[in-house]
Amino acid sequence: MKSKTWTLLLLLTQIKSFLADEICCCPDLTVSLRCEDRSSESTKTSFLKANGYVCDALDSTDVTLTCEVTDISEAVKSVKYSYYKAKDLGFKPVAYDVNNSKKLTHCDATKETCVLPQVKWSGEADSPTKFDNFDNYFYQCTAEITLIDGTKFELTSNTMFLDIYKNEVVQDNFEILKEDKVPLSTNNAYERLTCGIDNLPLTNPRTRAKWSFKRQEESEWTELKVLSEKPRMALVEPTIATESAGSFTEGTLVLMLFDPARDSGYYKCEAEYITLTVGSNQTYTRAEYKISGNGQTDLGRPETKILSTVTSSTYTLWNEFVYFSCHARDTNASEQGKFRWVYEDGTEFADVDVSTELFRDVEFLDYNRTLKLPSYYKYYDLKFKCEVRGESESSPVLSNQFTQPVVVPQEMYVPLTSKICSNIDSDIDLSSSTKYMMSDKTDVDDPIQKLTGASYRWMINSNIITPFSNPSNTGGITTEQRLKMTVEVFNRTVGDARNAKCQYFTFLQTRSKGYQLHEVLKVTRSMNSCQDLTNCSAVTVTHNCKDGSITVSLGVGSPQCILVEVIKENKSLLKKAFSRVAPSCSERRLDMVITKEELQVEKLEGTFEVKIGPEGKEGCSKTIDFDTESTYCINEQPTAETPTMNDNIPGPKEVVSCPQEYKDEAKKTPWTMTINTTGVPSKTCEMKVAHLDKLGIRPADGLCYEISLVSSQLEFHSKSICESELPLANLSHDSNYDLRWRGFSNQSENESDCRSKIRVQCNSSKTFLSYSKFLLIAILLRTVTPG
Repeated sequence: MKSKTWTLLLLLTQIKSFLADEICCCPDLTVSLRCEDRSSESTKTSFLKANGYVCDALDSTDVTLTCEVTDISEAVKSVKYSYYKAKDLGFKPVAYDVNNSKKLTHCDATKETCVLPQVKWSGEADSPTKFDNFDNYFYQCTAEITLIDGTKFELTSNTMFLDIYKNEVVQDNFEILKEDKVPLSTNNAYERLTCGIDNLPLTNPRTRAKWSFKRQEESEWTELKVLSEKPRMALVEPTIATESAGSFTEGTLVLMLFDPARDSGYYKCEAEYITLTVGSNQTYTRAEYKISGNGQTDLGRPETKILSTVTSSTYTLWNEFVYFSCHARDTNASEQGKFRWVYEDGTEFADVDVSTELFRDVEFLDYNRTLKLPSYYKYYDLKFKCEVRGESESSPVLSNQFTQPVVVPQEMYVPLTSKICSNIDSDIDLSSSTKYMMSDKTDVDDPIQKLTGASYRWMINSNIITPFSNPSNTGGITTEQRLKMTVEVFNRTVGDARNAKCQYFTFLQTRSKGYQLHEVLKVTRSMNSCQDLTNCSAVTVTHNCKDGSITVSLGVGSPQCILVEVIKENKSLLKKAFSRVAPSCSERRLDMVITKEELQVEKLEGTFEVKIGPEGKEGCSKTIDFDTESTYCINEQPTAETPTMNDNIPGPKEVVSCPQEYKDEAKKTPWTMTINTTGVPSKTCEMKVAHLDKLGIRPADGLCYEISLVSSQLEFHSKSICESELPLANLSHDSNYDLRWRGFSNQSENESDCRSKIRVQCNSSKTFLSYSKFLLIAILLRTVTPG
């Protein structure tokens, strides 16, 4: 006779379920670029500033670029990163503007970071050599994304300018220019004192001349605030006017209409350069002069000329001001009418003053030598000039024109806010964000930002959509706020990708020498299943007053992406999607438990609104009140339906406890519980408390339990039991249940609250494999040995 030996081999394998191959919710993908320094706060060498528009870094240090992709979920198979730098910004993204950009080939495509080693600054004019060897340029990254269904596309980040601080080390042995000027005549036309910074190496920011003055009897130097306090002085700053370029050098101080009582004394010029760390500007002396008068009067030959024009910065923030300053020689700015400002009206400069009546919030400073202008978008297209009248000439001279610098967007990263569901045979109709992406030419109320001087483009994947000049003939509309395409045009534009479920459009706003912003608009294309959720009776929202959780269930199947949002006092606390990936989106179970930890609140109290519905479509709204007891609450005291307990029931006064694995949160992988029935497999079966023995529920010896069962099919069972063989509920075959139980003793005040998940099988030998990252495979090997 032979005996049979059975050996059970358990293999734990880390695999992904082969069933999870359908995307139910297209991920909310966006791409943004920033720089970051991984050193400590006190030793940082790079800083992101101006809303992310610019990255400041020290020369000869490493800079790390980070390309961040949002919502890399289970629907994303892989991401490949690419980095680019560009001389300027045109109508195309940097990655596709091959004549103006280059790819950084040393970056690892599998990593979201790329290090620029030992960055270098150059103040020279752009050239191929400079572009290859220096780093103070624009940067952008792209992400090539592949989804689990094979869909592949590329998204582009915002741009960022790398501004590199370059300072020269000052030597202690340099020669200081010292000179006693020949005594000057009163009312002499002008005298110039050079500083000597024009022959210094170039720095970034530019080294400036800082002049100070003291009288012969004084010991302390006082800084000369030339523009604001000295109407008979001028300073030559960048940019030097064409008519003065051959006669004056940068940093020169011009004394006009010399007054010996006021102007005699000592003058000192220091070279000042700005370092990256705030508050650590460095200065060193370059020149010293002694000036005195000769007691004579000499009117000289005044000749009014523009010396230099200064714009306060190369860019400005939305809520800041721009300062245009004008330096001229041989004129006393304190006299009325010597300086005035005019603006260009159309193609000519009108003989009209810039005034507060015409320009809101404009100011005139420094004896009218400075125009303070708000960075409002409506001033972008205007050009301004400074008009100067001299001491003797009747006709004024005009400066070169001033134009508003780049107004930095308040948000360089634009979130994904446009999410629509479109049936595969429907036209595409998209609208750009009125909060983030409107230009100065659009009349939109209450935008977060308006983009001055920007030009727009619509794109899908890496394809730039040609503007539709004749909508009735070309099958579409492209404006700054809207893109509309017929199905035929869409299919022709995307080619082989036309059947992909997840489609990502891009709205691009770009300004030359400024910025590029990209707004991603997501379109989920479906086989005629895009519809509103109208059956609100299928939505149930219950809550557990004991552990403060909310259970949201949708009793009907849906292939769409179904979202749940929890709101309190008009503030969104949580947005979450049901099973974003599933073997079958239309057959997946739509139930969700939301904890108070997810809502980031200490206590659930008052009224909450729960919205549930398809992404991009109308849904349903339910209200729950945590101040009102729910039938789903586990009561603190037995209800009237609880059987009367016999005080004479024997049993130890043991402490009721809950195993740790059931105490904090529901068991993530359901227990599979087989309940035998008579006859053929049934759709329902009767569960008894004894079936829950392995969970530690054993009503005996003075212990009782209050048990609740809830399923996604809206079944609800609640019972207080003190005997293990009592029937608990009639349950459905192959169904998931959320099981909660409270244990209590008639001889003890201790209680416990536990929870778990179970899957019920009614007399079925079919093994249920839960979708999990870990799959437990049981292989039963039969071995026959001689008996």
